Amino acid sequence: RDGLADLLFPGTSTIQTRLRYMLFIPWVYREAQSRKTSQAERVVIARNLEFDLSEALLEGGERDDVIGRLAGKDLKRLASSVYWAGLKTLGIRTLAGNQATFLSYGPEILKDHDLKLWAAGLPEAPDNLFKKIDFRLREKEIAFLRDRIAAKAKASLLNELAVKEKAFKDDWPWEVSDDSISDTNRTLLRHAERYSTVMHGALLLYNLLLAQRAAQRPNAKRHGDAGELVKDYRSRIEDWRGELDRLAIKQWDLDDLFRHVGNTSHKLTGPSRDFVIGWVEIAARGAPNLESDLQAIDLVHRRERALKRAKSRLCHDAPLERWSGASGLARLDFRWKTARKHLGDLVDVA
Repeated sequence: RDGLADLLFPGTSTIQTRLRYMLFIPWVYREAQSRKTSQAERVVIARNLEFDLSEALLEGGERDDVIGRLAGKDLKRLASSVYWAGLKTLGIRTLAGNQATFLSYGPEILKDHDLKLWAAGLPEAPDNLFKKIDFRLREKEIAFLRDRIAAKAKASLLNELAVKEKAFKDDWPWEVSDDSISDTNRTLLRHAERYSTVMHGALLLYNLLLAQRAAQRPNAKRHGDAGELVKDYRSRIEDWRGELDRLAIKQWDLDDLFRHVGNTSHKLTGPSRDFVIGWVEIAARGAPNLESDLQAIDLVHRRERALKRAKSRLCHDAPLERWSGASGLARLDFRWKTARKHLGDLVDVA
């Protein structure tokens, strides 16, 4: 999942909201770094500035996508931590290190050393940054961000779509019909569509097995609707099986998939590779009678035990009692929803 997402949409993450945060964070840190004080105090200053930024966005009329809108100063994960890795991937921050490391560089150090912490050409922060601001990018900001994507993610689908200078409404990245998408990215999209669809079946079976196990425990405090959940997951599995024919699973070159993912920082472990191969084999034969397929059931059981151990819901009652009735059912889109919103921001000029 993460390997394909990094190849298609580098610099993104599922918890990012709007593209202008890629500029907000450097502006916040530049302001904190300008203060003549200790590193520890600059950490506090930067944190408070992020809260001020949230208030400024609300004052500017933004409601959705404001990080910290509900939590306020109780926010556990700041916007800077959400975007920090993406800033490095796109070359907006040019040095390695965490947020505290960056805040060790104060005005004296930056003056005496030719340190380049941020990319050349980073636009200046607007005067009203901490008073009243919104998510709409300005022309110079769009030009800078397009340049960063082109320089650091040139071969990616993100860049190929960014140069189109248009918004996309497609629900899935493989539905984008632009003829100029490269053969390499079309191959990645084909892998992504197959992986998303095929692995969804494993999650459906997993939830069906949990529902069946919950239905066998009439004295459990939760899941009185387990019988209905069993029926629902059976129906979903039948719908899923109907999607497999169009994907030509038997012709799927898994070695090519593994080769592409192997070129990223995400390395497949042996058990992960074995699980993917095993489940694809089940899907390739049409996954008939999935809930009675001992190979499929055993594969899912072994995978969950390996990942969750004492927290395995299929083996232990306490974790099952905490099951919400649906686990991991969102289909993989490889961060397309985030990328689609960022692409829209690149054409929505203030």
